[in-house]
Amino acid sequence: MDDHPSLLLSPDHGPSLASPTICEDSLLCKGRLYSPRFHPEHTLNPYFVRNYRLEDELGAGGYGFVMTARHRTEGHEVAVKFIIKDKVPEHAWWEDDMFGRVPTEVMLLSLVNHENIVKCLDLFEDDVYFYLVQELHGTPWVSRKSKKAQSASSPAKLSLPTPSATPMLSPSHSVDSTLDFVPPTPPDASVNGNVHTTGSHDKLVDISNEHSLSAHDGLDDDLLKAPLGGPPPFTRRASHDLFECIEQSKHKRLTENQARYIFAQVVEAVYYLDSQGITHCDIKDENLVIDADLKVKLIDFGSAVVADPTAPRPYYSLFFGTTAYASSEILLKKPYQAPPAEIWTLGVLLSYLLTGHSPFPTEQDAKDARVVIREPKGTHLSRSAIALMARCLEKDPLLRADIHEVRDHPWLDGALESLGRD
Repeated sequence: MDDHPSLLLSPDHGPSLASPTICEDSLLCKGRLYSPRFHPEHTLNPYFVRNYRLEDELGAGGYGFVMTARHRTEGHEVAVKFIIKDKVPEHAWWEDDMFGRVPTEVMLLSLVNHENIVKCLDLFEDDVYFYLVQELHGTPWVSRKSKKAQSASSPAKLSLPTPSATPMLSPSHSVDSTLDFVPPTPPDASVNGNVHTTGSHDKLVDISNEHSLSAHDGLDDDLLKAPLGGPPPFTRRASHDLFECIEQSKHKRLTENQARYIFAQVVEAVYYLDSQGITHCDIKDENLVIDADLKVKLIDFGSAVVADPTAPRPYYSLFFGTTAYASSEILLKKPYQAPPAEIWTLGVLLSYLLTGHSPFPTEQDAKDARVVIREPKGTHLSRSAIALMARCLEKDPLLRADIHEVRDHPWLDGALESLGRD
């Protein structure tokens, strides 16, 4: 490795520049100045520091953490994901002729181009981290549950009409968590095939009480607030993701029209990725950033897999996504193909969007693909929406809908046209 860690992308910010002097005789390259997540002696890439000024923390996960930053000369704000090299699983690396060995997530985001997928803007590295610089999309939805976020601006009101309809989304499990279903099965549920419906006036399932992106990963709150030699306390920015959007909306619920508009965008992203042989493998509310106009972008490709789109998709035996969204075949520990498992994940997401609940009250229900739909009190979901969910949550992956069927489903026709689909 060179004396100065090199930038992998954007050559105009790379070795062609004179050796940066911004870190000489100063603390500006000391990571600890910006976040307690950095080791006290860690030195940031000087090319990165020359171009970007780190600001607030957005969240953290199994492979690293995310902070906002501002470009020093152009002034725009970005999101920087610091990927810890030692935490990236062996299967999640990509060998590239030009860039060498990089995480699959880094390579994918530098190659894909879709309006519903967050864009990669820059890429740096040092001995410990890759710095994945991405566009910062979405509205900072202030959490009523966290006083740490109250300094951020309040979210704009949802732009689509919000008649009384849909309860709030429950948080989903983070990566590496276990299924935590709460019995019992809803009583007096009406049965239609393997899809059961019940009213939502009885709260039967509480999937989780914790939002994974705001987890501290073992860091003390005092450390997050402690100044280092004078700088202001570290701050955590309010989330931009779908979970907080629903949590902070006026009625803590989505209408079916809003759910359709959001879901259609996710489907477009999955359709594009599938055409490239890419499966995200961790689609959930926390991995969808959203703005006040309900425009959605998919983030976090840390669990993604890549295959030849013209060949039969391979089977996998390991699962690195989110267990609360895992398909029946994965829960049954069977070899699985990524695309059908992704469709199942879409079905779980659709249930959260439409009802605020997982479609599976118990783990056995998920294994058996016994879908229980808790309709919002005082309203009824359309038959078309329920039919699409049922096709996504078909137990047999060979009979389950594929992304083409989902994209062409009648329930999505109007939403897709509004997005300018060909």
